[in-house]
Amino acid sequence: MYLWSVKVGSDFAERIVRDMRAMSQQKKVYLRDAAPEEHTIVFYRGKLVEIQCPKQPPSRETKKSSPKSKASTRHTTTRGIPDAVKTDVEAIVQHFNTTVIRNPHCLYVPRYRGKFLYLDRQDYGRLSPICRLEYTGKMEDWSFAIYKYSDERYDEEEWFFHGAGHVDGTLEGAMKAGLEAYPA
Repeated sequence: MYLWSVKVGSDFAERIVRDMRAMSQQKKVYLRDAAPEEHTIVFYRGKLVEIQCPKQPPSRETKKSSPKSKASTRHTTTRGIPDAVKTDVEAIVQHFNTTVIRNPHCLYVPRYRGKFLYLDRQDYGRLSPICRLEYTGKMEDWSFAIYKYSDERYDEEEWFFHGAGHVDGTLEGAMKAGLEAYPA
């Protein structure tokens, strides 16, 4: 089961829906905006099977199969990422995209869920997960988890990958590690 958070009005929304349909051949895929008051689109076997409205109770079928959030075992100083930090993150990611990557067809795309910042990368139209950072209350001390395609999950215990040496608690270090682990 996959859970993606995106802004529906984004220019890459159509491509994401196409990817969700493809990914949903084997299991249910949930396409959800980061804001809790937004709708969730459920795909299964390549078809849109349900649109969940946050103002209405979920159907019996959805209750049985909806993704359960996993409580983190790490203690952080905040429950979510403050808006001011998100603004700084956007600026840092944009600067990295234009000064380090310098390819308009390859760029990092941040998304947020609670205390987590997910750094996905859009490479020539395809959006792929790269890493997850956990906000600890300091801009220079993010905890890091690489996305493992073999397990289809983020793993904070994995440190044996190309680029691991760049991980230093900063956003720039995480993005450099992601470029080396998953070259564009």
